Amino acid sequence: MQNMPDGLRDALLLDALALRGLDDTRRLVETVRRSLREVPGLAVGGIGVHNAEREAFERIWFRLDAPDGPLAAVTLRADESELPLIGEQAVAYVSDDLDESCPPPLADIARLRVRRYLAVPMCFADRIVGCLFAGWGAPVRPPHDVVDYLELLASLAAPVLWNCLTQERLRRGDRRRDVLIAFGAAINASLEFDAVITAARKAVDSLADDAGCSIDLLDADGRTVHVYRAGGPLRPPFAPAVDPLALPLEGSPLSWVREHRKTHESGDLSRERRFRLDGELCAAGVRRYVVAPMIVRGDVIGSLFMGSTSPHPPLRMDVWLYENIALQTGLAIENARQFLQLHKSSERLAQQNVYLREEIRLEHDAGEMVGRSPAMLKLRQTIARVAPTDSTVLIYGQTGVGKELVARAIHEASARGEQPMVKVNCAAIPEGMVESELFGHERGAFTSAVDRRIGRFELSNEGTLFLDEVGELSLTVQSKLLRVLQDGEFERVGGTKTIRTNVRIIAATNRDLPAMVESGAFRSDLYYRLAVFPIHVPPLCDRPEDIPVLIEAFVAHFNRRMGKRVERIDPVSQERLMMRRWPGNIRELRHVIERAMILCEGPMLALADDTEPQPPLVLTPSAPPRTITSLDAAQAAHIRQALLATGGRIQGPNGAAALLGLRPSTLRSRMRKLGVKRYA
Repeated sequence: MQNMPDGLRDALLLDALALRGLDDTRRLVETVRRSLREVPGLAVGGIGVHNAEREAFERIWFRLDAPDGPLAAVTLRADESELPLIGEQAVAYVSDDLDESCPPPLADIARLRVRRYLAVPMCFADRIVGCLFAGWGAPVRPPHDVVDYLELLASLAAPVLWNCLTQERLRRGDRRRDVLIAFGAAINASLEFDAVITAARKAVDSLADDAGCSIDLLDADGRTVHVYRAGGPLRPPFAPAVDPLALPLEGSPLSWVREHRKTHESGDLSRERRFRLDGELCAAGVRRYVVAPMIVRGDVIGSLFMGSTSPHPPLRMDVWLYENIALQTGLAIENARQFLQLHKSSERLAQQNVYLREEIRLEHDAGEMVGRSPAMLKLRQTIARVAPTDSTVLIYGQTGVGKELVARAIHEASARGEQPMVKVNCAAIPEGMVESELFGHERGAFTSAVDRRIGRFELSNEGTLFLDEVGELSLTVQSKLLRVLQDGEFERVGGTKTIRTNVRIIAATNRDLPAMVESGAFRSDLYYRLAVFPIHVPPLCDRPEDIPVLIEAFVAHFNRRMGKRVERIDPVSQERLMMRRWPGNIRELRHVIERAMILCEGPMLALADDTEPQPPLVLTPSAPPRTITSLDAAQAAHIRQALLATGGRIQGPNGAAALLGLRPSTLRSRMRKLGVKRYA
């Protein structure tokens, strides 16, 4: 150090100060970068980190001609790095001219236009923890004082690197502990088998790297493995899927784990393969994997598969984490299975799910919101903003645009998504029964109340209540609904006990509620309670670019439902569909596709003339009939004609009541009196 130039000696003193207290490897490398700027002629520099447990060597480097450039990193096998060049004696290695002679570990260094390379070992506690390296763009050998400076810098940085690795290991341990705690909470949050599997897959996916993972369960026959895949961009048959993949147990890692009752760690699949699917896994990008057993009451019921794209062995702490996760998952799955058996035999639980079973039978327009238009993207963004809140939402739009789908999307994305969303179609319930449907009734409350009935507000407690066609509610029911929204309290019809409920309200209408408020047909205070967050669902005519996507979804839906194999739609037919105005919106499009699918006999869907919906019937004056009928018969015929013209719809701006100039309740009363059915 005495022969070292003053500039390097001063730099070394500053280095010692800068290195104090560092506990992060990347910050250490950045500090070394600032130090190496004092060395003339350097092109690249960095630190190599030796991970003896994983037999790996991570080279973190930087270019000195780009002082603010990002750090780069590459991980090598330890035996393919600079470590063999340093040797067990841990002496500095100085390369020859890399243009003339380039050892294999330095090939990627030479590609950085480095002509001379120096690697200085970083030793602590009699072990090599890494190395400090530098590369010059010229083939000249580095001066002795520069080598001395780099060796002294390496000796200063070595204990700091050891401290960084120790702190990072402790932080990883803390993260693993937190992951294990969170994992246990996630998979034990439910006793439903599907929910446990879903939660476990999500939690395991958060731990996996880019090669994926799976939960593998033994079938009752003892010969089949059900693989619940999670995470990783693997090609089929290893890509994630909702349904489990059934594979034979024989020749699988689980068969070995079941026999030996301990964890199996694979070698590098590019070099050694042991089980039947190892070749396919390697082709899909997996280099190593760990299979940890799920042991419950002494039996192996399955395993946890954790794949990795890294060729290096896993850390012992990671294997320990996988083994603990496998044990927790096995216990949660076994508990869910036991609960499932109890659930199937419990009449009480079956009665609680009556409404849910009814909802499952409903169809929701192929099950999802479809469309990629700007209007639909904006609608999805709006849903994402309001869903996590408990705010009341008012959905408005034309008939058939999919208001119920929007409501379900909000509910499922909310914190109440695990609870039911109970639907009330206010337009389909007779006016005198709306209050009973919403709030329930006590036995004897009215003539037909032979038993106590639980109302929709009670059924949807802690969940969501969807009030469809809310504009059809009478003023009397509106006032009672307002009280529930304000206080969260109500009484059953004929009851005196006040019931509290915690329900999120989502309402929908195709009517102009502000205009109804002005005319006195809708309470203003209820409107402002409902319209906390209004959402407009755009009509189909405003987003024609979504029509091909909707057609594709409907064709796939009806293929499954009708057992057909329609593969494409005739371009001319599709163009015709895109040119229409669609007054019935998505519901009308769905019906058109359904009619066409019924008539279609080949792989191409083409629209015949008779698949086009008939235009609404226009009522025009006609010649007097030859025979005079009774007034009741004439009224009945006139109502049937109006119902035919409106497709059986009673309420709304396009309903038969509006066409006849009657209130919907008045029209229903006359239909009952005259014996007129909506669909005759």
